[in-house]
Amino acid sequence: MKLIPVTLKLITPEDIEDRIKNVKRKDLMKKLIARLCKETKEQGGVLTETDVAILLRMSITTVSNRILEYEEETKKVVPRAGTEMDMGKTLTHKRLAFHNYKKRIPTTENARLIDHTPEAVDRYIKDGTRVEKLYHAGHNEWDISFFTGIPGYIVKEYIEIIKEHEKKEVNKDEKQ
Repeated sequence: MKLIPVTLKLITPEDIEDRIKNVKRKDLMKKLIARLCKETKEQGGVLTETDVAILLRMSITTVSNRILEYEEETKKVVPRAGTEMDMGKTLTHKRLAFHNYKKRIPTTENARLIDHTPEAVDRYIKDGTRVEKLYHAGHNEWDISFFTGIPGYIVKEYIEIIKEHEKKEVNKDEKQ
């Protein structure tokens, strides 16, 4: 990975306003971490959670927890090494792209929402539909992972989305 210099704002006028309004430290840190990661991406770089932990003098676990909370609350992916390179068990663009697809969001809008190219979104959707077909054919997670070459934890994510979507469809049908 090539290292590049970036300039980050550790304090902004919005941060000062939040402090005046007595916003909780935990919420301040979530916003700060997300902003630092976004600023880095805008400059062509990517931060790891370890980088953020070093910059902010926090534990990696705390940084990871704040990012996960932010992503869950906002339904937006924080750009960092794990998500930008689809490594590890972060909230993946794959999961969001397939979830949006199941909600019938068009590819171009889906790509804009997750800050990826339409080609990448189509690739994620293709993987999700392959998993869905194998899942509906009665295969288990291990078999699906073996057949598709998709890591097991991602297969599990796709299956969770499929089940979630099917449950919503059943509930919608029952209401009608």
